[in-house]
Amino acid sequence: ALLLVHLPPAPLMAEAGDAQAQAAEVHKQEGNAHFAKGEFLKAAAAYTKAIKAAPTNHVLYSNRAQAFLKLNKVSKALDDADTCLRLDPSFVKGYHRKASALHAMGEESKSREAADMLMGVIDTGMDDKDLVRLGVAIRGRAFAQQLDAKRKASAPAELATPEQTPATPTPAPAAKPAAA
Repeated sequence: ALLLVHLPPAPLMAEAGDAQAQAAEVHKQEGNAHFAKGEFLKAAAAYTKAIKAAPTNHVLYSNRAQAFLKLNKVSKALDDADTCLRLDPSFVKGYHRKASALHAMGEESKSREAADMLMGVIDTGMDDKDLVRLGVAIRGRAFAQQLDAKRKASAPAELATPEQTPATPTPAPAAKPAAA
């Protein structure tokens, strides 16, 4: 059973001191720019600087996890994904990062663990199309079929058909007033 507790995201400006928050934001933007250019090692380094300035910001760990995944540093990516989720268990991308890292380990048991985690997260109401896509990418058609079966099982009961509803008498048309 997966227990999720919603914690509001920690905005960078809420970190200790505006100077640190501004530094974190600058490093985050540098990381984003490096990532966009495919410079994943530089991106990871920039995110690390941002984390040092704002260590409770879950987004920074998520971003660095993605950079680590691109560098095939799977264990580091998994550590960052876990930290991200510890800081904000409601952050969908954190689950995406963790499942991606588990699958990237290349072990069938880890891929199954990733798919099971995604299914559990989706079951809690975080039904995100990216999580579904990743589950399908990891486990294929079996994931989609399992998800469909769960959705059908939890769908509200069908409305009663006309044969099942008691007949309701049709009101008689109102009488026309007699002509005088």
